[in-house]
Amino acid sequence: MKKKPSNPVYKKYTFYGSLQLEEQSIPVLQQRHAEWVRKMKWNNKTPLEELALICSEVGEACNECRGDRPTEHLAEELADIVLRVLSMASGQGIQLVSVIVAKIEKNELRGNRGRIK
Repeated sequence: MKKKPSNPVYKKYTFYGSLQLEEQSIPVLQQRHAEWVRKMKWNNKTPLEELALICSEVGEACNECRGDRPTEHLAEELADIVLRVLSMASGQGIQLVSVIVAKIEKNELRGNRGRIK
């Protein structure tokens, strides 16, 4: 059995599934989450409804940052945002890895575009 990473962020969370953290990837997570959403019959939202749900999760993450420091719940709210994005991408037939890689490359080619470094 593989050992979990020693990073303290991971120590807070219990992994219940058969996959180890090292075996997770965006496509694996996207597929896994899409199957769960279909099983729950929550895959009937319009793109605008999906975006509204993403915004609501962003609002919840903002609430976790109202004090001097983010609360211990920020990580989970960020995960909720990512899950909503994965759900929307799956519903739209978007394979996020290829889009993310293309966007990173596009951003790198742009440089700072006049922004102050």
